[in-house]
Amino acid sequence: MSLNQSEERLSALARKTFLSMWSYENPFYEQGKELCDVLVIFGDDVIVISDKLNAFGTHPDNRINWNRWYKKAVAGSVRQLCGARNHIRRAPNEIYANAQVSSPLPLRLPPVDRMRIHLIAVANGCHDACFLASGRSSLRIDTRQRDGSEAFSVGTATDDGDFVHVISTPALDAIFHCFDTARDFIDYLERKKEALLREDWVIEGEENLVAAYMMSQPGNRPFSIPLSRFPVESGVRRVRAGDWSLYLDSSAQEYRQQSRKLSYIIDQLIEDVAEEYAHERMVIGQDQSISYHEQGFRLLASESRLGRQLLGEAFYGIYQESTGKFWSTVLASIDSPRVYYVWLLYPEPPDELEVEIFETYIHNELCKYMMVARAKFPQAERVFGICLPNRDCNRVSRIYQVMDGEDWTDEMQVEAERLGREVGILGGIEQYTVTASR
Repeated sequence: MSLNQSEERLSALARKTFLSMWSYENPFYEQGKELCDVLVIFGDDVIVISDKLNAFGTHPDNRINWNRWYKKAVAGSVRQLCGARNHIRRAPNEIYANAQVSSPLPLRLPPVDRMRIHLIAVANGCHDACFLASGRSSLRIDTRQRDGSEAFSVGTATDDGDFVHVISTPALDAIFHCFDTARDFIDYLERKKEALLREDWVIEGEENLVAAYMMSQPGNRPFSIPLSRFPVESGVRRVRAGDWSLYLDSSAQEYRQQSRKLSYIIDQLIEDVAEEYAHERMVIGQDQSISYHEQGFRLLASESRLGRQLLGEAFYGIYQESTGKFWSTVLASIDSPRVYYVWLLYPEPPDELEVEIFETYIHNELCKYMMVARAKFPQAERVFGICLPNRDCNRVSRIYQVMDGEDWTDEMQVEAERLGREVGILGGIEQYTVTASR
């Protein structure tokens, strides 16, 4: 694998997990000077990733090979990350999408006092040598390490005391395999960091920690780092090899892979919006900035894979209904309990109806359903409405709307109750409770 192939692979994984609205490849801070390989801006969370691919040497003394590889692949990557972190904090508005620094990033970074920066060093190229020397393909994580003094072992601290995730290829595959939403990915990074800062750890390949995390509970959120699973020996908590293979062969992993299929409806909807905006195909909303759309769609993108699964199941439930009229359902987020989603499917309209007029009409209908939903669920701080064609409709118009539930008036309550009573909107919905398994 070449360096370009390694970077392309990482970028593809990042786009799949964080989606194109929030993931930027090879941003620059000065003309011709890259900030990092991938930058993710997701609300207050900023993920900075450096990807280094260096061939492991062939010197007869493996210690020399390790020192040379570590200096380039790990120390060099961490040095770049620290420089990127410092620039982000010092000059957050001076980050660009092109080498000529003429195109600022579409999204603004959060205020420095709210910013949570996650540093990830992807170290490629030593897995074969690591396997020959230790019987494992992934680097050992030893939180006591500071300078790579032990072969095929890396620490978690930068020179200035910050926390860094050093990830080798097998661990990277495991992480992106299991955490393919922003919420799941960031939750894992935070819980791992919290656990590893609390005491000393030795982890025989991070993929085994990922497996234990995934098996930390039988069904619903939250996942956790299961401390009781890892023995403490001589003051060090140890994660042994083998858990990743067990997880891949487990019925839990197979069930999750099957049950999550409907969840990718949500990913596709978000990506479709980003593509329509980029190609200036929106009828409603094209005049707004991408930051405007990002704020709304971050609600949807903040859903975990399980949250998206439940949203997909709710959609599929009304997608199977008869297609001669509007169908709607309401679902509370399991990740953000005061966020509610309204799905609305519309029927085939008259052929002569122009697109602009039709989209205005279904936008108004969606707003009515969202108002009634807010009246029925007064605890909702945000209501996210999604209006799509039903399975027999030939139109392709899609409407999205976010309502601030806290900007609610007595007049809106009266109108919502009237719509429910006289028009019959959401007449059969009082409360929708769901359970599901991860």
